[in-house]
Amino acid sequence: MARLTPDQWQAIRVIWEFDPDRPSYNVSAARAAAKHGMTPPSKSTIDEKAKKEGWERHGNLNGINAAAHRKADTLIDSNGNRTVPDAQTGNFSNPPEPALFLASRQESEDKRAEVTARHRSEWKNIAVLRQEALTIRNTNPDGAMAKIKLAKLSAETTAIQQAGERKAWSLDIQLDLGSMKDLSDEQLESIINGKVIY
Repeated sequence: MARLTPDQWQAIRVIWEFDPDRPSYNVSAARAAAKHGMTPPSKSTIDEKAKKEGWERHGNLNGINAAAHRKADTLIDSNGNRTVPDAQTGNFSNPPEPALFLASRQESEDKRAEVTARHRSEWKNIAVLRQEALTIRNTNPDGAMAKIKLAKLSAETTAIQQAGERKAWSLDIQLDLGSMKDLSDEQLESIINGKVIY
């Protein structure tokens, strides 16, 4: 078998990582071979290359959704402000290079961390109001009642707002259970430990 060029390897990688039907190494190599007129390498050769270069699946629903959120992250900051005029300014037509993908993923994680940190601080403010009401309940019952009502309304409003933001930022993990059977033991262990898999 002739040595594959970097472009041929990239064709196999793109099919394996991004095709929605999650092809096996052999199928992705066969598809790339048919498309680019090459002799496909063996599964073990592809397996070695994939492990060495850190290939990751992106073609399942979770991967597609994660990619869509990364694209959205280039258009909006963690406070909901648009960062560019419209979606046409980004080039999203080709799969990202691994280094760019990792940088984009890190940026997405950072933005979601900012939202989560803001959510936590908002609940601390409500806890302060509640504590103030409890502190003055014996000396100023009317003031305590006003503060506890404000705390209750603030908590309800915060819960509604944050629920919407959690949906918008996909902070609540949604697993594509149809793809669970394809996960390795290591990936399943990551899910158990609360890590998101894209």
